[in-house]
Amino acid sequence: MKELKVTDFVNKLASNDPTPGGGAAAGVTASLGIGAVLMAMRFSTNKKMSDEERAFLKDKIDQYDQSRDHFIELIDRDASDFEPLSQAYGLPKDTEEEKEKRKAAIQEGLKTASQPPVELLEEVEAVSQDLEKVVPLIKKSIISDLGVGVQMLRSAIYSSSLNLNINAGQLKDSDLSQEYRKLATDKVDQLAQTLDTIYQQVQAILAD
Repeated sequence: MKELKVTDFVNKLASNDPTPGGGAAAGVTASLGIGAVLMAMRFSTNKKMSDEERAFLKDKIDQYDQSRDHFIELIDRDASDFEPLSQAYGLPKDTEEEKEKRKAAIQEGLKTASQPPVELLEEVEAVSQDLEKVVPLIKKSIISDLGVGVQMLRSAIYSSSLNLNINAGQLKDSDLSQEYRKLATDKVDQLAQTLDTIYQQVQAILAD
């Protein structure tokens, strides 16, 4: 999926094919979001910065480059990790034995399919931890691009929460279901508050 041109990806997403789906779209959104943040950071690195500021920004750029790679990986992972669930739904269910085998396969498939959205949330959490400290180092002329990136990351986490919630609703493992629902609500709300604070920083700079 990640090798597709943008137009091809969008057209495939809009088709009746099972993949790519919303999870892959969330991965693309997160990738674009961190990409916009990285662009703003690279354009803002200059000789007027202190050695400490330049070193901090370089460290964050290195970290966010790895986050970008992870988000891109999740675009394909959403499709590949959905495949076992898709196959499980297609298993025969004529006999009781077949029904039980199908149910077990669906449960395992749901767990596998939930990994990409879980990892996306974890990666956005890692990105957001020091992003507030990055904002003051960004040139005002390009601060809007960082704001765009922040909003795209915010959209990606809410998209992932939807994917987690729909899987959690079908899981028979109540502990795991509760864990996913907690991630999809409490964790996402916490991340959204952090990203909203950063976005407000951007707005304040633009209004100055």
